[in-house]
Amino acid sequence: MNKSEYLALLHSHLSDLPPEERNELMEDYQAHFAFALQNGRSEADVIQELGHPAELAKEALGNRLPQEPIYWFGPGSPSSNHVPDPGPVPPVTPVTPHRGSFATAMVYTGLFFVDIIIGPLLLTLWSLWFALAAMAVGGLVSPFALGLEYLWYGELYQAKAFAVLALVGIGILLAIVSKRTFKDIKNLTLSFWAWHTRTVRGEQQYE
Repeated sequence: MNKSEYLALLHSHLSDLPPEERNELMEDYQAHFAFALQNGRSEADVIQELGHPAELAKEALGNRLPQEPIYWFGPGSPSSNHVPDPGPVPPVTPVTPHRGSFATAMVYTGLFFVDIIIGPLLLTLWSLWFALAAMAVGGLVSPFALGLEYLWYGELYQAKAFAVLALVGIGILLAIVSKRTFKDIKNLTLSFWAWHTRTVRGEQQYE
């Protein structure tokens, strides 16, 4: 028995499977043969390793042997086990719980005090970020200022040159810190705003 005969016999033993699953298994075994042949093994060695096609098919089928005949004629074919298509499921519209006037007044009062605390805190964080960004820009542009001073006065002091190098290094560090800080403050601000909006609209989950 060669490779073609073995695969043809295996294909017939797998006839109880759906065509898609059977074809997938056959592609796996064909790939197994191809890989073995590429590595110097013979078809006989692979056939001996896999065993008889009937036993291999029995192992692949397992407990999925049908108790009643199943006909795979494709979609729309008549079958005794045919289940009618229920059709598309209509979308479910979420229902927002109604909030009374007293609850609304309490929510707005609570949000007012929360905004008094969180609002200035966010403004302080953004002010700190602007300060960091300004210092970073100042450190990075300090060489240009030194160059303009040299062009204007025609003198360059060594102490100022070392100071400018230090400012550039500090500017780079502050730029990295300000970049990461910007992401954190932005996410915090957007999260607070989203929560604030959901609370005002009454879209919270009530248990």
